[in-house]
Amino acid sequence: MAPDLQERLSRVKLLCTDVDGVLTTGLLHYGLESGHTKAFHVRDGAATKWLQASGVPVAFISGLATPATRLRAMDLGIEDCFMGRLEKLPILDQLAAKHGLAYDQIAHLGDDLHDLPLLRRVGLACCPEDACDEVKAACHWIVPVKGGRGVLRAVGEAILKAKGQWAGIVAKYD
Repeated sequence: MAPDLQERLSRVKLLCTDVDGVLTTGLLHYGLESGHTKAFHVRDGAATKWLQASGVPVAFISGLATPATRLRAMDLGIEDCFMGRLEKLPILDQLAAKHGLAYDQIAHLGDDLHDLPLLRRVGLACCPEDACDEVKAACHWIVPVKGGRGVLRAVGEAILKAKGQWAGIVAKYD
């Protein structure tokens, strides 16, 4: 990793993420009476818990409001879950104020055009390798993992390594 990227990773005190196309593949399965379903990668959940335990909260900022996203946020203890909001910049401002952070202490993981305003402001802008070209151009790091396949896990591990906390997490499993 580039030295600049390591510095950006080490400053992260809040990780914001889009949901559809990042934590999921972006496919929506319709036909169930209760609405559509989503599949979330278990490794993203593990990384979320490790980040939280290390003092780095994770926030969901999704343009689509679904029961599946709400349930996943509840399962992971995500306090900041914003859904049905395509205009995401006011949410970033709200989160920065709530946590007392400057933009350069926040990371955002996004994949499509509605994430651009956040990606252009945060200290660490990341996207999965299958994000749209405009998002890739705005990011500090194109993570070599596709959306829905553990991209948050890769970002979370990199943040924790840059903060010198990864070895302690691994040691808990020895």
